[in-house]
Amino acid sequence: MSTGLSSVVAFVQPFQLEKVIDALRSVPNFPGVSVSDVRGFGRLAAHPPRRGERTEVDPFDPKVRLEILCLGADVTTIAETIRRSAATGNAGDGIILVADVAFAFRIRTDEQGQDAVSPRPGQMPRE
Repeated sequence: MSTGLSSVVAFVQPFQLEKVIDALRSVPNFPGVSVSDVRGFGRLAAHPPRRGERTEVDPFDPKVRLEILCLGADVTTIAETIRRSAATGNAGDGIILVADVAFAFRIRTDEQGQDAVSPRPGQMPRE
């Protein structure tokens, strides 16, 4: 069952968050974002400890996780906006993951599928 919805999950450097959010807010009909502080490591640190390497050091780097539920038609624009605004050209810039969403249900209004994500006609953004 295709709902025409996608989920975008991005892990970015914390110091890039403001730049990423500013860029996303300029995307037409941007549906909103959830942001969490997380810790982790990528493939550069994903190896067994090497001889002489300190293992008691915390291997986790701080990152910011962005989660966006959007229309499938908007996923490329949103992912590309994140990629452009989060990039520094250095290792650890992050990753963007995109997946289809099987079901969406807005709790307050009982809207389902695309209606749960799309702004209603004439709906004004909150000030």
